[in-house]
Amino acid sequence: MTDDQQNQNQGDTQPTPPTPPVPPADQGAGQAQPAGTQSTSQTTPPDPNSRSGQLGPRDKHIFTIPAHPNTTFDEENFLILLEGSISLTMEEKKRVIDAIPRLKIEQINELIKIFEEEKQKFSELEKEFSDDVAKLKKEREKEIQLGEIKQEEQAESASEEAEAEALRKKLMG
Repeated sequence: MTDDQQNQNQGDTQPTPPTPPVPPADQGAGQAQPAGTQSTSQTTPPDPNSRSGQLGPRDKHIFTIPAHPNTTFDEENFLILLEGSISLTMEEKKRVIDAIPRLKIEQINELIKIFEEEKQKFSELEKEFSDDVAKLKKEREKEIQLGEIKQEEQAESASEEAEAEALRKKLMG
C-alpha cells in the first residue's frame, strides 16, 4: 500500500494538513514536487518585502536608523521588519531605533530573527483569525497616521517659527 493510500485510510481520523504555499512561478514552474521532499535546486530566502503577517508597505520609511559605527547589518531589511511589526507600538519601535547605536551585532541579529518569526506567526494567524489580525493592523496603521500628522504639524510649527524670527530680525534690523 502506498503512503497516499495509507493517508486516505487514516484521513477519516486525522485532520487534513494545511495546503503548502505555492512556490513563485520562476521556481520549478511546471514541475511537481512530491510532498515531504526537498528541491535539488537552490531555494531562495523569504522575500523581506513580502508583507503577509505585517503592516502594509509605505512610500518611505517612518524611521531613520542612527549612526552605529560598531555594527554592520542590512538596514533596509531591518526597517521593513521593524516598521511592519504588528505587535510593537510606535513608541516601542522608536525605542528600538534609539537603542541601535548601543546594541551589539548579536543583539541586532536576534531582533531581526524575532521580527521574522513574528511576521511568520502573524501570517499564520491571519489565515485563522483574519478579522482579529485585520483589526490590530488597522489600529497600528491609525497610530502611524497620527504620528505622521504630528510630525507634519511639528515641522510646520518650526517653519512658521523660523519665518517669524526672520521677520522680527528684518523689522528690528
